[in-house]
Amino acid sequence: MRVTDDQVATLRAQLKGNLTEHRRLLRELDPDEANVGYAALIAAAFIEAAERRFIRNGKTADESEVIEFVARVRETDDEMPEIINPELAESMIMHLLEKGTTIEADENTKLGHQIVLLTFMIGEEKLNESELEEFLSSARSLADELIE
Repeated sequence: MRVTDDQVATLRAQLKGNLTEHRRLLRELDPDEANVGYAALIAAAFIEAAERRFIRNGKTADESEVIEFVARVRETDDEMPEIINPELAESMIMHLLEKGTTIEADENTKLGHQIVLLTFMIGEEKLNESELEEFLSSARSLADELIE
């Protein structure tokens, strides 16, 4: 199984902030394929975005930068503190930076955190259309590797 065009379109809508379109496309995804392909695409995009955000010129951000980022995400909306567990979010990013391990959480909770954090990391970059397509293409390639 590989990542489908529909799964990429769904993530594209999310990252562009088109929540109505994202929800519509998400409902149309085949649930079995989405559990594999779309989940892998989100994980891969999260990895790509975290590396872009927290590794610059070969230098990895320190823990305080990660903590500050997660705090800003949680401050963006009154509901965000209920959605994002700071310890989990920070540990997920620090694990990718090879500076710690991810704390225990179920897969749906981790996926939810990945989606929210990914959306904020990409939102900070203010990518134009071609940059977003390049990002999605790279994430799709990595996701296909993760699935294999």
